[in-house]
Amino acid sequence: MQRPDPKSAYYKEFSRLQEKLCKKIKELREEHGYTQEDMTEFELSLRQYQRMEQDPTSIVSLWQLYKITKAFNLKIDDFLK
Repeated sequence: MQRPDPKSAYYKEFSRLQEKLCKKIKELREEHGYTQEDMTEFELSLRQYQRMEQDPTSIVSLWQLYKITKAFNLKIDDFLK
């Protein structure tokens, strides 16, 4: 997966998006009463999920986000708002 280039004009904005998603993922998990281990039921490895909560730069795949939205019964477009 291609990582954003820090020299890109879009890098700062994209970094803010990643941070926002990182916080939202953790908040949703906690609101639903899930543990990080529970997230493995949605085709996410425990380590992969833990990295997404701890390191915003590890959220690189739309496929990852899609599975997370399914865990919380959300549409991906609503999740990205």
